[in-house]
Amino acid sequence: MYRIIRGIHVHFAHHVRGHRGACISVHGHTWKLEVTLAARTLDAEGFVRDFADLKREVLEPCYALLDHSLAIGEDTWSETKDALADLGEGLVASREVTMGSRGERQPGYEGVLAGARNEFPGDIKVSVFPFAPTSERLAEWLYHLSKERMADDRVEVVSTRVYETLHPVESIAEYIPG
Repeated sequence: MYRIIRGIHVHFAHHVRGHRGACISVHGHTWKLEVTLAARTLDAEGFVRDFADLKREVLEPCYALLDHSLAIGEDTWSETKDALADLGEGLVASREVTMGSRGERQPGYEGVLAGARNEFPGDIKVSVFPFAPTSERLAEWLYHLSKERMADDRVEVVSTRVYETLHPVESIAEYIPG
């Protein structure tokens, strides 16, 4: 069995709806998203899949969706979108002092990525998921996205990992089907 593993770092904040502890507050991490693919045979070029394909098809879209965003679930979005728009207006308006204008809106992912999407209330970037974005749920979401885009008769997605904290001690959520 051959395996390849590729990951990407991305900075974003999240809110864990209903959390009994500190994660009820908006807080951020430098996350690492990681995908493991496997195959019993290599393709004609000698790859499980080209690392560049995994980056382009899975990791870069995840980066576009999540980079410098606030990740929340659909329920939280529905209840807070007006307040987030007011907050966004105030935060983005601070550019007037330093830049003389509101500047350009931060880039995001166009469309829906495995059920997640970007919203821009008041021009701040929010990533809305159909679930509260815990590390475990994000790892499962990444698995299904990877399977949809990378798996075929020869290649399987073995696991996906979401590193929520890298320093000083790693905190990792992994999803392995079955």
